[in-house]
Amino acid sequence: MIRFVLSTALLLGAPHAFGHPSYAMYLMDQEMILVGEVKSFDYTIPHSWLQLTITGDEETAQDWAIEMEGVPQLFPQGIRQDYVTPGDRITVLVHPMRGNRPAGLWQGSIDSQGRAFGRAEGLDPPGPQ
Repeated sequence: MIRFVLSTALLLGAPHAFGHPSYAMYLMDQEMILVGEVKSFDYTIPHSWLQLTITGDEETAQDWAIEMEGVPQLFPQGIRQDYVTPGDRITVLVHPMRGNRPAGLWQGSIDSQGRAFGRAEGLDPPGPQ
């Protein structure tokens, strides 16, 4: 009987244990503000992805992958599939990825029309390229 109870508890608890996201790959104590052009926006479950092209001071372009929450979390915030389209300019607040990789965890953003989502306080709309 004890084996049955323990094995049942493990089976019922296992999906929850393995389903929790880990943010260990991000520097949660640091934040960056990125201004760039949208390459694509994948509005998906379990995570959405915003692909940006960031142009540096020397006119060098670098692609960034921004991990966002999934549709069930973004939808109530007003973010829909047409949130951004390729070519749009956007300012994004992220926790950068460890190892100097061009990726981050989305915290908030503001588009060129001034629409703000998430933690967008203090972010300025992007200017023209």
